[in-house]
Formats: sequence, structure tokens, C-alpha cells
Amino acid sequence: MKKLVVITLAVFIGVATLTVFAQDASPSPTPVDTTFTELATQVARDADRAESAAEDAQNYAEHARTQGDEMINIANTSLGMFQNVTQTILAIFGIAGPILAIAAGYLGFNRLNAAQKEMIETRDRFEKELKEKQDQLLEVQKTMEASIETQRQNAANANLSLSLLALGERQYRSQDFAGSLDTYRQALELDPNSLITHYRLGYVYTQSGQLKEAEHHLNRALGIQSNFAPALAALGYVYRRIGEKMAQSIEREQTLNKAENLLLQGLKISHKLVDEDEESWWGSLGGLYRRRGQIDEAIDAYENASQVTPKSSYAYSNLALLYMQKNDREKMLKTYVRVEQLAYGEVMADVDNYWAYADLLTSRLALHKVADAEQTLQSVLEVAPKDSPYVFESLLDTLQRLEKALGAEKATHLMTFIDKIQARVDEQKSKQSAKDTATTDS
Repeated sequence: MKKLVVITLAVFIGVATLTVFAQDASPSPTPVDTTFTELATQVARDADRAESAAEDAQNYAEHARTQGDEMINIANTSLGMFQNVTQTILAIFGIAGPILAIAAGYLGFNRLNAAQKEMIETRDRFEKELKEKQDQLLEVQKTMEASIETQRQNAANANLSLSLLALGERQYRSQDFAGSLDTYRQALELDPNSLITHYRLGYVYTQSGQLKEAEHHLNRALGIQSNFAPALAALGYVYRRIGEKMAQSIEREQTLNKAENLLLQGLKISHKLVDEDEESWWGSLGGLYRRRGQIDEAIDAYENASQVTPKSSYAYSNLALLYMQKNDREKMLKTYVRVEQLAYGEVMADVDNYWAYADLLTSRLALHKVADAEQTLQSVLEVAPKDSPYVFESLLDTLQRLEKALGAEKATHLMTFIDKIQARVDEQKSKQSAKDTATTDS
């Protein structure tokens, strides 16, 4: 192909050269002079130039003709070569065409086969992915349905648990501690993570004297909500009770310190915090200070309690004895008058209020109202929880403190009452011991 282009370019250049030579051979016109002499001279010169030009033109023509023949021969030769090449190419294509067609058909078949195979693989892969997605959706649907069912069941259990909480509270109010504990345990089975149920169990276990069980459930409550003030104060009270049973030691002081810190934490969160008996937790803190001999701190704590529950005899009953420890007998007796009034009002409002009966008994004994005290003692023995020796232990401790405050000569009338309360404490301890032995044997 390159040779063909070169030949064509050579022919074109040759033709252009001939044209230029022809143009250069043409004479330029000379202007005509107006005088004859000049005209003749000019004609002679022109004739000489014309003759010379004619000779040159003839020479150029001969040269051009020779060049043209050579170029024509070259062109003819090139044309022949081009025709031969063309015929060869056509011949080759005539042979290769079917071969190429066959090859193209083969290649096309392979491509079609590969494309079909790829399409099948893509379809299989898509169907597999679709099946996996469907399985995942079904699994998610099952999980959601199971979760919804679980939530529905949990809601139903929580509602039933709340109903049992109300029942357990009524049982506790009626001094049925064992029944109350059983009900709360049922509620806990329905809702194991119930903050209130753990707290209530802890509180009733405390009143029943089962301090380890109380500690366990109150800690569970605080594990659910660490700043739950009622559980903080109740656990502080448990540690106070545990510490009081210990002999004098560093461990005892550490336990009482722990009790103090927990009570203060709860009261810091809620200054007017009350327990399940609707008494101020300041009173429990006051009892801790009194046992440590911190009389001024104890008075301050009980006075706080009296402000939180001004219609309760509990704080005033303890304040009366503390005033006596400060050698203020007159203030003690005046306070016991207040205690008798408040406690009587409480037992009239709630005939099952054991603690109000205990305060009424103490105040009447302090005021030397022995006949009224004997009637009150009968009520105390009747309404006291039958499975809680602690309530009688607490009353016995109060009467012994009153005996000490009044003095031996003015407290002789207390001995009969103290003996009866001591007998009840011994009886309940014996029953509890037998119960514990039976539980161990089983």
C-alpha cells in the first residue's frame, strides 16, 4: 500500500513540473516604442530572443517528453504490481473467507456457550442468595414473634406480680409475716428482676429476724437501682441489727459504720424517707447513735424523725428516754404524755398496729398508769407478729431502759411486765430454734 501511494505522488509531481516548464517558456510581452528605428531594433532583438526561446522550448519539450515516458512506464509498472497485489489479496480472501467464517462461527458458539453457562451460574447464585434472604427473614420473623410473645408474657407476669405485691402488703399490715413472705416470693418468681419485690422481701425478712436473707434481697434491689433510697436505708438498718448482735470488736464497729453510711445515703437522697411501717428512717439512725453512746446525735436524729412523722409516737417515745439520759426527768415525763396521746390515736386508727401498742404500753408505764398498762399489754400480746421474736426483743429493750431511767424504787411496777415480755421472747426463740433444726434435718 505504501508503494502505491509513493507512485501516485510521483505521477502528480511530474505533471506539476511539466506545467511549470510550460509557463516558464512563454515570453513576456515587451512594450512597443513609437519611433520606427527603435521599433526595428526592438524587432531584431525580439527575433533573436524568440529564436533562442524556441530552441529552449524545444529542448524543454524533449526533456519533458522523455521524463513523461519514464513516469508513464513507472506508473504502468506500478499499476501492474497493484493489480497483481489486488488479485493476490482477493484470492487470499477468497480462500480465507470460508475459514474465517467457520472460525467466527466457532468463536461465536463458544461465546454463546460461555454466556449461557454464566447466565445459569448467575441464576443459581441469585436463587441461592434469595433463599438465604428468605431464610433470614423467616428467622427474624420468628425471633420477633418470640420476642413479642415473651414481652406479652412478661407484661402479664408483671401485672400479676403487682397484684401479689398488694396482697403481700396487706398480709404484712395484719402481722402475717410468714404469709407476706410467701406471697412476695411468688411475686418474685413471676418477675425476678422486680426492684420493689426484692425490697419488700428484704424488709419483711428484717422484721422476721432473718437478716441474711434480708441482706441478700436488699443487695439485689440495689443491684437493679443503686440509688434506691428505701433499699439503702433498709440495708443500713440490717447492718445495724447485725452489728448490735456482735461482741465489741473492730468488726462490730465496721459493721455499724457501714450501717450509718447507708442510712445517711438514703436520707440524703430523701430527707423525709419512711419505711414500710410509715416511720422515719431518721429513727433507725437515732437508735444507732444511742447504742454508740452518741446521745446528742441520737436526739438530733429522733427530732428529725418527729418532724417527718409528727403524728407518730415512735420518735417521741425514744426522745423521752434520751431526755432522761440527759438528766431531764421533767422533759421525759412531758414527752411521754405526748407519746400516750399519739399512740392511742394510732391504735384507734389501726387496731393491728403493734408498734403503736408498744409505745402506748411504755408511756403508760412511765406515767404509772398500771391498770391501763395491763389492758394495753394484753393487746400487745394479741397483735404481735407470731413469727417475729424481734418485735418483743425491741419492746423488752425499751422497758429495761425505762426501768433504768426511772430508778429501782420507782420502777418496781415494771418487773411484772418485763417478765411477761421476756417469757414471750423465750417462747418465740424456742420455736424458731425448733424450726431451724427441722429445716436442717430435712
